[in-house]
Amino acid sequence: MLEGLRKVFNTDPGMNLQLILTVPVIAGGIVLHLNAVQWVLVIIATLLFLVAGVFRTAALLQINKDTTINPFQMSRIKCMGNAIVAVTAGVSLLTYMLVFIPKITQLL
Repeated sequence: MLEGLRKVFNTDPGMNLQLILTVPVIAGGIVLHLNAVQWVLVIIATLLFLVAGVFRTAALLQINKDTTINPFQMSRIKCMGNAIVAVTAGVSLLTYMLVFIPKITQLL
């Protein structure tokens, strides 16, 4: 299992970017003193975003190995993977805004 995750992170540069983007989110949560419910929302949104990226990359790696998939199916799988990552990124961004904006406005 760890070998598969290592392969996913080595083949998809977007996964490294996704991990790098989680650092400011966690740092912001620490600085703004989020409560337990807010932490749960942030962690769930972040994990959904990361897991969607892992599944997309795993699907792309499987497409490259499987010779029975035709080009139409390949394009559909790639589009669906990208769409899932985009949707989870949007949900994560919305969650972050709902959690962080009220905290930031309290500081101002």
